[in-house]
Amino acid sequence: MESAITIFNQILKMFLMMSVGFLLYRKKTINDDTTARLSNILLMVATPCTIITSFNQTYTPEKLQGLILAFGLSLAVYAANIMIAGVLCKREERVEKFALVFSNAGFLGIPLVTGLLGIEAVFYLSPFIVCFYLYAWTYGVIMMSGTREGVTFKKILTNPCIWAMVVGVLVFLLPQKPPVPVMEAVASLGSMNTPLAMLVLGAYLAKSPLTHMFKNIAAYRISVYRLVLIPAFLLAALSLVPDVFATIRTVILVSACAPSAALAPVFAQMFHRDISLGAEIVSLSTILCLFTLPIIIMLSEMIW
Repeated sequence: MESAITIFNQILKMFLMMSVGFLLYRKKTINDDTTARLSNILLMVATPCTIITSFNQTYTPEKLQGLILAFGLSLAVYAANIMIAGVLCKREERVEKFALVFSNAGFLGIPLVTGLLGIEAVFYLSPFIVCFYLYAWTYGVIMMSGTREGVTFKKILTNPCIWAMVVGVLVFLLPQKPPVPVMEAVASLGSMNTPLAMLVLGAYLAKSPLTHMFKNIAAYRISVYRLVLIPAFLLAALSLVPDVFATIRTVILVSACAPSAALAPVFAQMFHRDISLGAEIVSLSTILCLFTLPIIIMLSEMIW
């Protein structure tokens, strides 16, 4: 129950920050160009710095084993999501499939995991974020575009979050850590992650008329799949993970049960799909997670 309350309070705090982004966008203090620039800062600087900071800890074989396990579980979760989306969504429902498969593990997962388990737990979240981009720029591109032509290894290998994990692993493995001022600077830049992410998500919420969003049946359907069906599957599947890896189990659960990825409307725009639908699914699932995630965490404590 205590963890569920912590998650609820964390999400509530994040919604208060999102409301600032919502108001700034509605008051035209920020616009689509501003939101895009903030998203780039988030992707290029804040999130990578948060990942690197989480790896600044003493090496132990147990932690390395846990990191490998987290990577394997992350790959498996996305593969399972793809199969679920293939069963539940029609072939032409490309935006819906993307929103169902990909969770907002970066924007919401990092602050949620940090609030619940501390910055050290982002160490085990990093593989999930890396897998997000691996799947998004392969399966996501193929599915949304309908062709394999848009898939390039350059886009995957040049992603800042993937390189951040590479740097982070080196920081973790090396006996001599980087100088304290360097890591403090990196940590300070990483601390922008949560507020920047919430401003961007608030702006996304402001783009869609709320009345239309709350009447969108497709958005409700995908939100239920993402926030209820997938968590139910994971609660059962992750119960097979030994209790010694309880932190990893919780990190994967929180990350995978987050609302739909903010990348959904971005990819929809990139591949000439329904941008409004993508934005409304992201917005609605983000609002509904205020109620679903605390319940999921509470159930996990009862089951595990």
